[in-house]
Amino acid sequence: MPPGMTTIRHIDRVLLPVPDARLAAEWYASEFEFQIARRGSKEIDLKIHDGETWLTLTEPEEREPFRPQLHLDAEGHVPCFNFYTHWVDLHGEWLKSRGIRTTETMRTPYMNVCEMADPFGNVVGICHEKEHSLFYTPSPRPLPPMFHRILAVFLPVKDLEASIRWYSDVLGFQLHNHWGQGADLMIGEGETIVTMICMDEGKHRQAVQAMNGRAYYSLQSSDIREAYRQICGKGVAAGPCRNRDGIQLFDVTSPEGLTIRISEKEMISVG
Repeated sequence: MPPGMTTIRHIDRVLLPVPDARLAAEWYASEFEFQIARRGSKEIDLKIHDGETWLTLTEPEEREPFRPQLHLDAEGHVPCFNFYTHWVDLHGEWLKSRGIRTTETMRTPYMNVCEMADPFGNVVGICHEKEHSLFYTPSPRPLPPMFHRILAVFLPVKDLEASIRWYSDVLGFQLHNHWGQGADLMIGEGETIVTMICMDEGKHRQAVQAMNGRAYYSLQSSDIREAYRQICGKGVAAGPCRNRDGIQLFDVTSPEGLTIRISEKEMISVG
């Protein structure tokens, strides 16, 4: 990690809007055996088996309408984030039997991917990485869970090289793989990666507008005040630090208009 930006540890949450966090948590726990890790006033955190990145179900603020989280690019199979599965068939038939809609599977030499829609209209990716992929993870169990962890958060970008520089210089991301029209970046020792997807002006504008200024992932800092000081010291405008259910956090906006949440580390018991 670059010197001076040592407080960002990993992606600790992906954020999914829901009209009712309690009902949504019951659905995800029932269908996929996710565990409730934390309950807040408008958010519920779910632990995805052994993964370090939680799925956070968040209700809209007062007087704000609920808007589901859709594809960043439906044609390109680009969701906001995806679940990693050890199962090569992506559980397509089982999901169908449960009435859960999925897209057609896209197969490449390195992975199989599709997207599913939850009952609230949100689109979430599903990915199986093949054995010769950079991000293949063998199952530690004879019968692995349906979804193992959050594999990747996707960022739509217009200028790939400038975006790599900004996220590296300001937030300490590390370039791991560059394939021309996209790139994978690591955050510290975190298991969830960031995948940048280069888009043309029109698709990028649609993707950013669809987020409506809402963050869809969170970076964990070991020292939230130092993170705020460092980021502001790099000339980046940051929103005010605020307390949400006992957690200190703030938002920053990338040069291309995406909102990023940065929050402090907390000790939570899963149960």
